[in-house]
Amino acid sequence: MIGEMQVHGVIKIGAEAVLRKVSWLGLTLVEKKRLPKPYRHPELDREIRVSRTLKEARIMIRAKEVGVMCPAIFHVDLEGAAIYMQFIEGNDLRVLLSENNPQMEEIAWRLGSSIANLHEAGIYHGDFVPSNILVVGEQHVLIDFGLSGFSKDVEEQAVDIHLFERSVSASHPSIAGAVMESLRSGYESVVGSSRLRMLMKRVSEIRARARYVERGAY
Repeated sequence: MIGEMQVHGVIKIGAEAVLRKVSWLGLTLVEKKRLPKPYRHPELDREIRVSRTLKEARIMIRAKEVGVMCPAIFHVDLEGAAIYMQFIEGNDLRVLLSENNPQMEEIAWRLGSSIANLHEAGIYHGDFVPSNILVVGEQHVLIDFGLSGFSKDVEEQAVDIHLFERSVSASHPSIAGAVMESLRSGYESVVGSSRLRMLMKRVSEIRARARYVERGAY
């Protein structure tokens, strides 16, 4: 990147990447940098980090093209396996859930329409949970596309819904039903009732498999 960059601190250290808040040319950005893994062969490691960085950037750009709100990308450094994206000031959805926000059902409806638009574009998020959803005013923004991929496979799409439902049910069981009903309604507004029924049938199958695995683990 041309110009001096100032680092303000680490936002998050994940299994695959480190997120830092930085300033560049008067802009406040998030740097997401995939770090080398010492257990992998250096050339293979570089290939994996570059490939995943490029895929994530492409997915985020495509998501914006279909109207899904996510951080804007300003620069992709393939050599350094880093993405520089818009810094968004907001609360993640967990905060609003804990406050039992009266607008939660409306937010969930909009969220359902967004994830449906993402799926219609052939993209699954891969980690669709409240901590990866920022709420800014009345808008929501999807973040962390590190596990996302291009696919129209109903299994991948159903996993997105299953992950969200499981997370909300575990943390806020008293409102999970209403939240999921609104999310499904928003989803249906984009894809129609028959597609929603097919998706929810697969979600039920995934839920049943998950229970079986959990029982078998003991």
